[in-house]
Amino acid sequence: MDKLTKRDLLMLASSNGDASNCDISETNLNGLELLGFNFNGSIFRNASLSSSNLSGSSFRNCDLSGCNLSSSNFTGVSFIRANLELADLTFSTFVSADFTEARLKEANFTNSKLSAAIFDKADLTNANLQMTDAGKIRCSSAVLVNITARSSSMIGADLYGCNMQGAKLHGTDLSVTNLTAADLRDSDILDATLTAADLTNADLRNARITRTDLTRAILRDVKYDNDLKALILKYDRKK
Repeated sequence: MDKLTKRDLLMLASSNGDASNCDISETNLNGLELLGFNFNGSIFRNASLSSSNLSGSSFRNCDLSGCNLSSSNFTGVSFIRANLELADLTFSTFVSADFTEARLKEANFTNSKLSAAIFDKADLTNANLQMTDAGKIRCSSAVLVNITARSSSMIGADLYGCNMQGAKLHGTDLSVTNLTAADLRDSDILDATLTAADLTNADLRNARITRTDLTRAILRDVKYDNDLKALILKYDRKK
């Protein structure tokens, strides 16, 4: 596998636009503007791509663990089955990006734009999504254990079947969200908004739900402890 420098990448950009299966690890690539580039299968471990524009590019099966991807534009980028564990993704744009089956343990998305991004079957254990714009993201069957999403907007998100045990959702807007069959045990849902959210078959046992708006929420067959009984009865239209 060839080791590439920033200069090498720029030379490829002027030729075939293909840097697949290359070693670009620990390289300073800040300020790159390579649209629609093919990086599939390449190793970027601990590299820095801050302040870059890589819209429409493909990072399928890449190792981006520990990378600095902050303050960059990754609109429409494919990160399918990529490894982004411990990556710095703060203040970046990932609108309509595809993270299907990606590894995102302890990744930091703080203050990033994630609207309409896809995280189906991705592993975001301990990821930081604080203050993100994550409206209409799709996370079907994803692992969101112990995520921090305080003060984030996740309006209209599809979180069907997600494992969200221990999630910190303080002040999170989950209006019109699909939480069907989601596992929210031990989660922190304080001062959150769940207006018109679908929690059918969701598991809320041992969750901390205080000052949270569940107006028009669907609470059919929700699992909960006695501590939440009064709250569920207050909002469940079928009780």
